[in-house]
Amino acid sequence: MKEDWLIEPLQEQRFDRARIKRLRNKMEKRKASICSERAKLYTQVFQNNEGEPYILRKAQAFAYTLTHMSIYAEEDSLIFGNMASCNFAAPIYPEYSIQWVLDELDSFAQRDGDVFTISEQVKQDIKDIAPFWLSHTHEDEVNRHISDDIRLAEKQGVLHRGGISMSGDGHIVPDHAMVLRYGFRYFIQQAQTALQKDDISASSKAYYEAVILVLEAALQYCKRFAIYFKEKAKTCKDIAKQMEYRELSDMAATMLEQGARSFHEGCEIVYLIHIWQMIESNGHSFCYGRFDQYMLDLYEQDIKKGILTKENALEIITHMFLMNSSCNKVRPYGHTRFSQGYPLYSNLVVGGLMPNGKDGTNTLSYLCIEAMHLCSLAEPNFSARYHKDSPRSFVEACAKLIRTGCGMPSMFHDETAVAGLLSLGIPKEDALDYCPIGCVETGVPGKYGHRATGMTYVNWGKVLEIMLHNGYDPASGIRMLPYTASEEAFVDFQNYEELWQAWKTYLKFYSDISVQCDAICDASLAVYDADPFASCLIQDSLKLGKTLKEGGCRYDVISQSNIGPSVVGNSLYAIKKLVFEDKRFTMKELLAAMHDNWQTEASRKIHKLVKKAAKFGNDQDEVDKIVADVFYSYLALLSDYETLRKGKGPKVSCYTMSTSNITSYVPNGFVVGATPDGRYAGTPLNEGCSPTQGSDTQGPTAVINSVAKLPNHMVAAGQLLNMRFAPAALQGDEI
Repeated sequence: MKEDWLIEPLQEQRFDRARIKRLRNKMEKRKASICSERAKLYTQVFQNNEGEPYILRKAQAFAYTLTHMSIYAEEDSLIFGNMASCNFAAPIYPEYSIQWVLDELDSFAQRDGDVFTISEQVKQDIKDIAPFWLSHTHEDEVNRHISDDIRLAEKQGVLHRGGISMSGDGHIVPDHAMVLRYGFRYFIQQAQTALQKDDISASSKAYYEAVILVLEAALQYCKRFAIYFKEKAKTCKDIAKQMEYRELSDMAATMLEQGARSFHEGCEIVYLIHIWQMIESNGHSFCYGRFDQYMLDLYEQDIKKGILTKENALEIITHMFLMNSSCNKVRPYGHTRFSQGYPLYSNLVVGGLMPNGKDGTNTLSYLCIEAMHLCSLAEPNFSARYHKDSPRSFVEACAKLIRTGCGMPSMFHDETAVAGLLSLGIPKEDALDYCPIGCVETGVPGKYGHRATGMTYVNWGKVLEIMLHNGYDPASGIRMLPYTASEEAFVDFQNYEELWQAWKTYLKFYSDISVQCDAICDASLAVYDADPFASCLIQDSLKLGKTLKEGGCRYDVISQSNIGPSVVGNSLYAIKKLVFEDKRFTMKELLAAMHDNWQTEASRKIHKLVKKAAKFGNDQDEVDKIVADVFYSYLALLSDYETLRKGKGPKVSCYTMSTSNITSYVPNGFVVGATPDGRYAGTPLNEGCSPTQGSDTQGPTAVINSVAKLPNHMVAAGQLLNMRFAPAALQGDEI
């Protein structure tokens, strides 16, 4: 298969590059806007079904929306389906949170980033429905239960919970292979059979009824497009386009009643599942998973039949990728600092080992890479798995795409990722079948529940600052955990062991609070994020009669986002080396220089010394070990933390670790003063597990060697290592 790709290059004349270019240009020039359609339709249903189980209310609203929302198709696209009334419009989800929408109605278009236009009619629509939802949303429910400790930790700048307390969960990969094999009628029949049981619980009964409602509505959505394309064909003058409309109409008319009948239909189904999940819930990171694996049978079937060429397949894949860019999500302005650039994190991965341990790279792996060359847009979030026996041609193809500057594919090392999942107790066959979820999180497609990462964000830089100030946050003055009985905002640590024990004490204190925060948000999401559509596409959900949040999945693994480990490790090393070993200055002198933000003459002398101290990312064991110790200090806590679903269905239910902090290392740095590593107040913390900005001076190999010393095999929700190269360094094909 790989050799076929190399021997038989693409025949340019066999696919319509101009058409792709037109569609891409439209997606590139699209303007973000706010759509009120979903909010109005959901409100209508919720106003009329009060008193029913919440999951049925949501299912009825979802079904009503799919059968009454506007539908349209992009003129040049072979893939159809829309989640809002126009291209790149973001729906409003009032059941999750509405107050922030009201607060920002007049400022969406004035933002300095992630700008959204909003019409006066849409503003009025939102004002009209808002009274029904105020005090009855997921956010309201969370706020009713948030403890004083959580609020204080948030005011200190240690915790950030915005996303999980104001939106849905997301972070999920459906069982695409099963849907493509059987279609939705198969799932409907399973739910109908379960409803016949005598011992069915009320909650399971409501769930199965909800599943039938949402899947039948999805089938009706397809039939609406069948009629839409049939009407388009009637008025179309162009014979070729008329034939295309008829083919799309025929495909939509019976699609998903059974399994996919062609490669084109398979791609369409995968895309529709994606947008239906985003209509149901306003979480993010609804992912495509291992596209080149579950689509391969359909590709080979159509090639063998002579109804598909490699070029046809490339065109369809490219259209699907481009249509992903028609989707959008609006976040509160404060949250955009943590997730900038209208991100959806719709991860699609190619390559890597198969469940049998053999390499799974195939023609579709390369076609997806070529499709990304043609798209060159931020979505889908494209990734590649590689291992020691990956084909050289595949790795080089990935490198050439990275060289374009698009920042993709993200590269996932199989040996490390698989080891991480095995450490959680996940069977080897499933671990080998992992895929990225969202940014760098890893999970098992079709078997993982929600939120592989991204629960509460925990600012480790702030934890360090508070620890050094005897429990005080210098910015807010809030003190939650004194280290000594003294009222002074200073601890005169006598040796490194005392300093290290203090770090572990404060890390545990704030980690415990953050897990409490997770549980409160999770409990509310179990009600307000009831998602029968997304849940039924995960294995064991229908068998257990539970949504994912109730325990209806095979593996329930969650993590927080831990921000600033390199800053913490570098800072601890600087104190160890310069205060305790070399005695170049005292703890009091160091803190005074930090309070001055390194600006006075005396402070600048200390700053010069701490900047010269060894830094993570340069393959220096003494500091790399301390950064690794920082990771281990958190990993040691995780066995004490449980998810709300433990013992309720999943075979594995636990916490793990992730450094997937997206752009949040920037706003988290805003609230942290100067740190002992020489960092200035208010500047960014380190990104993911990457070295601090500008501190890696020995080249990329040294960076990788330093990162390799971390306990990556235990960080099962993924490590984020970003490396930037000057374009000139990547010119030419010589390695």
